[in-house]
Amino acid sequence: MKKFFTQPVGDFARQNALTFLVINLVGLGLELSGSTALDAVDNLFSFVWGFSLISIIIASYYLAEGHVPEYWKMATTVLATFIIFGTFLEMTELEEGFLPIYFFWAFNSLIYGLTLRGNGIFRPIYENLTILGALIITIGTSADLFFDYDLPEAFEIIGLGGWIFLIVGTSLGNYFAWGDKATSSSEME
Repeated sequence: MKKFFTQPVGDFARQNALTFLVINLVGLGLELSGSTALDAVDNLFSFVWGFSLISIIIASYYLAEGHVPEYWKMATTVLATFIIFGTFLEMTELEEGFLPIYFFWAFNSLIYGLTLRGNGIFRPIYENLTILGALIITIGTSADLFFDYDLPEAFEIIGLGGWIFLIVGTSLGNYFAWGDKATSSSEME
């Protein structure tokens, strides 16, 4: 267990990127099918979702180090804290669907993606998926969050597409970026 939490940040980020992708695909599949098969472990599912996302977020500074200011290290920590707090809030009976968590994550992903766009850290396909997904989720969540406006049901498919883009861009983008970084580091040695 100790090795899991003390492994190199790149390995940790890659494992959590795959975990994040799988947990979202399973959740999406269950949601679309209407299945209640995993309702008993819903809180565990939510915790793994939040933990894998905060692992990606915390590691993101080290991935982009040298391309972003040093204060981004603290900013990623604050974002990760907000995400895990929001995840725990969603797990309680107090709050059903903590909307600010998704807005804040999407908005920060949009800033991160636009700031690092074209510098070679992420493969272009994942850069673009992340940015497009983050833009869609930011617009959709901000309409409800700031203006108390529920988008018509006809727009739900666009939100679903944005969610899938953001999940795939974030998870696979980080997975391959860390793999590329490890490969280029070993080639330099």
